[in-house]
Amino acid sequence: MSKPRFGYTCSTLMFYHSLLRQYTNKISLIMAILADKALTFLRVHAFTCMMIAYGLFVVIGAVVLMILEQPEENLLVKEVRELKARFLADNPCVEESSLDRLLMNVLSASKRGVAALESASDKCNFDFTSSLFFVIAFLTTTGYGSTVPLSDEGRVFCVVYCLVGIPFTLLLLSSLTHALLPWVTHTPIHNLQVFWGLSRNHAALLHCSVLAFCTATLFFLLPAGALCLLENDWSYLESLYFCFISLSTTGLVDYLPGRTQSRAARQGLEFATSCYLMLGLIVLLVVMESFWELQQVQAIQRFFAGPRQGELKGVGLDELVLSGDMAGAEEEPHYTLPISTISPAFSESPATPTIELPPIFGLPPIAATKENVPPSL
Repeated sequence: MSKPRFGYTCSTLMFYHSLLRQYTNKISLIMAILADKALTFLRVHAFTCMMIAYGLFVVIGAVVLMILEQPEENLLVKEVRELKARFLADNPCVEESSLDRLLMNVLSASKRGVAALESASDKCNFDFTSSLFFVIAFLTTTGYGSTVPLSDEGRVFCVVYCLVGIPFTLLLLSSLTHALLPWVTHTPIHNLQVFWGLSRNHAALLHCSVLAFCTATLFFLLPAGALCLLENDWSYLESLYFCFISLSTTGLVDYLPGRTQSRAARQGLEFATSCYLMLGLIVLLVVMESFWELQQVQAIQRFFAGPRQGELKGVGLDELVLSGDMAGAEEEPHYTLPISTISPAFSESPATPTIELPPIFGLPPIAATKENVPPSL
């Protein structure tokens, strides 16, 4: 009696197992179709999706910042109003309107870099080091905003000076970046390929990882620690925040080094910050260019730019600088096609053997057929 029952149970389990496999295959097929349609939609509308995603990213950032900072702002406003009310209660001879005018004038002068307190009145915003710091901050588009021109002539000069200086600075930074890129990126990647036997993609990923780690250590973590030691009122997080807003050219005015120290210390910190800005921006541009050359980053860029972007490659900027022997040469643009399109599976005629000629006068090697090789003299 137990055998038929056992066999019936096994057959039922096998039936349900096969049915479950069918449903699983159908669900997998449906998921694959939906994923393919979603990927096709993203490829067609990639740029639009990126713009929408960026807009949502900005809105989410604003909402999160509002949620985090608005309670602190309300608390600070309440404390200031209580302090003002307590001062008026302790000094009944002072009118509220007179106190408001005094506070407005003091705050306006403070925003323009002029201190109203006697202890900070010896601070000069336009000595040489302060002016150099101001110019570097403007030319690198950091613009901390702690120091502003007080005269109309100074404002006009800043406008004209920056109209010429900002493009000149960008040109200098771009030239230095492209000059350093072969030494900092291309040569190490080539050495990793030759000596370690890595593929170019893996070598580039390893090099960019090491480069990013060294940059974060030398230009963010260590300078933040030094600022934390020099500025007694700053925490390590505040020092790291200053380094980030400086090298990202955000330049918020809430943190500036040397404001609570002597004049000589402030001048030294301003000069060091000016050098830190220029050197740090050059290094960050080199790191960004190194990451930009990664295959994964290029694939993402092509995905959002469209399938036809980058198919036609003309002459690059470096190739425009030709030697005297190649002045008349003109490179034809070429299309990057798949290997299956360039080389078919079989050839109807036998391939003609080719011989690679040696380079002549710096020209690249020329591949010639055996019949076209000139006889040796």
